[in-house]
Amino acid sequence: MAARKRTVGVMRFFPSSFGYALLRRLSVCRPRILVAALAVTTLSVAASAQLPNGMTRSRWAMEDPVYQEKYADGADKTDIAGKVKQASDARFIKDAFGYYGSAGLSVLGDSANPMASAELGATGYWTSYMTNRVGLVAAVNTDDIYMGGEAGFRLQTPTRLAPFAGLGLFAGYASHTEPAENDGVDNDDNGWIDERGEEEEIGGGLAAIYPEVGVHFWWTPKVRLSVFGRQLITTEGRDADSTYIGGSIGIFSR
Repeated sequence: MAARKRTVGVMRFFPSSFGYALLRRLSVCRPRILVAALAVTTLSVAASAQLPNGMTRSRWAMEDPVYQEKYADGADKTDIAGKVKQASDARFIKDAFGYYGSAGLSVLGDSANPMASAELGATGYWTSYMTNRVGLVAAVNTDDIYMGGEAGFRLQTPTRLAPFAGLGLFAGYASHTEPAENDGVDNDDNGWIDERGEEEEIGGGLAAIYPEVGVHFWWTPKVRLSVFGRQLITTEGRDADSTYIGGSIGIFSR
């Protein structure tokens, strides 16, 4: 049945405007299309990645000119410490820039219905141990939708296998459908109150801050694989908080 929509919460972040109206229309009418588009683009990014290299030798990033100049001679076969350094060093990534695609699962509040999530964005390395990024994110299931933009930064070790921790911001639109069989309101405007299966859709602007942790692995000097987990702490209270577990691939250049 059609459900009546009402907006609540942090809509003060999004005054009436063409941009907000567009966000709301997209989130109500096209959420699955957007997630599918993001997922397809993520797969396209993955398909463009190079095949792995440097997996059987310690000088793994000789395609990069900075790394190549530093390790042109290479460590002696008996220099174990030198071999380990060559195999783990990723300091050459300073000033690299790239694009990433991510996919994963989000769980909103105490819901048992996970949301399919996808992201697309751009990222760059300020230093060999710090990145920033901006992107678009969308998540959807049969009851919930959220979509919008995000920005964040991460601190990591300047190594091939690089644990990281970061902080980010999300701002966008969220919608939730819940049963409304006992609220005394004709939510679907059909002349009946609280009939079986009646639902109410609650939507509005949503903002969140999130800490995250994860690990990167440089498959090649230009291809970075990542897994991560983040906890979105929303302006709607703890019932609207979301846990997001995902993986991503980034393609970089100078």
